[in-house]
Amino acid sequence: MRLDAVTVLYRPTAEDVANILQYAPLFHRLFLLDNSEQTDEAIVRPLQAAPNAVFLSMGGNRGIAAALRKGMALAAEDGADFCLTMDQDSVFPTERMPQIVSYLAREDADEYGIIALNINGTGAERGLIPVKVWITSGNFVNMKNYAAIDGFREELFIDSVDFDLDRQFHAIGKKIAYIGEISLRHKIGAPVRRKFLGRAVTVTNHSPVRCYYRFRNNYVLYHEDKTFYRDIYRADRKQLWKILLFEKEKFKKWKMIRLGIRHAKRRQLGPLPTEDSNV
Repeated sequence: MRLDAVTVLYRPTAEDVANILQYAPLFHRLFLLDNSEQTDEAIVRPLQAAPNAVFLSMGGNRGIAAALRKGMALAAEDGADFCLTMDQDSVFPTERMPQIVSYLAREDADEYGIIALNINGTGAERGLIPVKVWITSGNFVNMKNYAAIDGFREELFIDSVDFDLDRQFHAIGKKIAYIGEISLRHKIGAPVRRKFLGRAVTVTNHSPVRCYYRFRNNYVLYHEDKTFYRDIYRADRKQLWKILLFEKEKFKKWKMIRLGIRHAKRRQLGPLPTEDSNV
């Protein structure tokens, strides 16, 4: 079985590079797609020197979807059976690779579009846990099944590219599942715990620009398939209240969310126009 990995870089730190080098030797090829406006050669030199690494600058921030799409195309050319997709700061459980491989080698593996790792989980559940949607980092994508779908959708740019990919796999009858007892360490936003009516509430504290992409893209996806994305649409409504009640820069975030919805209605996708980034 040939396993490749795709890691998307954006202004990586030395810590990110050290993290990536921990799991790099586990794969036949590690494709590194750099979305930085300008590659920091001093920082990424150890990655470029890794014997199985293929480093490619995207020539600026083309968005995570474009980088993942390019990386997956390279993995397909390399003949990979599965390809791991990773964020630069996610911590891969290298010591659990033999168990991960045993899941990828299951007789029913071709029934899955994605076999993912748990995210910050405790391992209380074991085995493959079926889910409707899952985030991108820590996904082992079945390359045979990936070839049967459209793949990562570049016009979404950043947010919800994972949910869209999950929908594509479901549409061809392929499952999404994560391994309950094997977990990836992954940070989502800048989470903070707040108290509300005696209950603890976690807020993600994404930037105003990330709010723009999340609400814009999810609005588009929901109106393309209301049945599949109904739960995500409801989650966004709850998230909006959390932003307005608990988060910093709430008024700027509210303006960016409104802008995102306005652009979604016009089908104005891709990167946020520069002139709108300081709304």
